[in-house]
Amino acid sequence: MSGLAFSLLGPVRAWWDGTELQLGSPQQRTILAVLLLRGSRIATTEDLVDALWPDAPPETAIGTVRTYLSRLRRLFSASAEIEWIAGGYQFDVPAESVDVWRFRRDTAAAAEALRAGDRPVAAGLLTDALALHRGTPLAGTTGFYLAGQRARLAELCRAATADLAAVTIELGRPAEAVARLRGLIAESPISETYHGLLMTALCRAGRPADALAHYDQVRRVLADQLGVRPSAELRELHRRILTGERIPELCGAV
Repeated sequence: MSGLAFSLLGPVRAWWDGTELQLGSPQQRTILAVLLLRGSRIATTEDLVDALWPDAPPETAIGTVRTYLSRLRRLFSASAEIEWIAGGYQFDVPAESVDVWRFRRDTAAAAEALRAGDRPVAAGLLTDALALHRGTPLAGTTGFYLAGQRARLAELCRAATADLAAVTIELGRPAEAVARLRGLIAESPISETYHGLLMTALCRAGRPADALAHYDQVRRVLADQLGVRPSAELRELHRRILTGERIPELCGAV
């Protein structure tokens, strides 16, 4: 690892030439994360104050933010600069150095590969993207703003995991998808998309009885938690497995 590298898809961390940098307090990490998520877009002082104190900032808020920025500037002075531009701050580091932007690049390329029908390339790109996910995104930061960003990034990681599961099923490796899908369902137990993928993976792995048993479990969960029946799509998938009909291809439909 050479040059600067930043991790936001897990605890907020930074490295210079492979040596981890000490980023300071959760509040200082929050300022850094906001700047990195903005990319080339500036963040005003008010933006940074709101990220730390959305409701009632203290009288010292602006001075405190400037102190955090000064410390970060010293930390990165040998490699990058936090600049004051047009009324705000910009930390315009190369996109390749920030895991979030590499994740977005790889998932966008995977979607393009899927549209072109190149499933092996899509699977490789999605695998590379998900290798960047190292736990709860933006861990070690504070504030409502980054809490919202954390939820958004976690959902992007779940969507990429579901896409990879669908691709590996279509590539003839359904057993590989089962563990991924069980992890997704543990996080989102009422997502019928994930349940449908798991039923498909089990069926194509030669385990139709397990797929049917899983449907019964889903039906009970939806009834108990939401008071609803499974969707028409999930019921149709259940019928196809029950009668031994071919299950349609998934890629492009997930």
